[in-house]
Amino acid sequence: MEKTENIDKIWIWPQANGLSFKVVSNPKKGIITVYDANGKKIMHHEGLSEEQVKIIEEQFLKIVTRKHKTTRKTFDPMIS
Repeated sequence: MEKTENIDKIWIWPQANGLSFKVVSNPKKGIITVYDANGKKIMHHEGLSEEQVKIIEEQFLKIVTRKHKTTRKTFDPMIS
C-alpha cells in the first residue's frame, strides 16, 4: 500500500535585489503559495491537480537552478 502524505515543500527563491521569496507547495492539496521577504502572501493558487502542481514545481526548479549556476571559471590567484 502506498503512503500518501500531505507534506508542504518549501523553497527559498533569491531575488536580484538580495531579498528572498518563500514558495510553499503541496501537490496532494493542490496548493502553491508565494510569500515576499516580509512574509506577505503575494500569490496563492489552490484547487490545482496534483499533476499541475508537480509541473509548476519542476519548471520553478529548472528556472531557479539555471539562473543560479555559477558561470565563472575557477579562481586563479595569478590573474587579477
